[in-house]
Amino acid sequence: MRAGKPPSATSAPGAGVGCRAILENNPLEPTPLRLSPRCCARTRSGTSCQSPAMPNGRCRLHGGKSPGAPKGNQHALKHGRYTAEAIQDRRMISALMAEMRALSELA
Repeated sequence: MRAGKPPSATSAPGAGVGCRAILENNPLEPTPLRLSPRCCARTRSGTSCQSPAMPNGRCRLHGGKSPGAPKGNQHALKHGRYTAEAIQDRRMISALMAEMRALSELA
């Protein structure tokens, strides 16, 4: 600071943060982050998580960042019991067994 001049005279107009900038960031006004939906997860204390949620309903800490491997990804190829074909076959066999039980009860 120079001697003899008030502090406001030493800075250029608009160089510092003034009252207008403080009033524009009013913490009581709802911002898009405050209006965003919250995470559906429960914390260890039993309260709900207060972090903003991602499209799948969870925050980045509770599983919101990675929805899994993309469809058709060869590095995440399923095989065996939980493939779509195996699940479809089990459902078809279950439906056929239900039909056979119904027919055996009629006879």
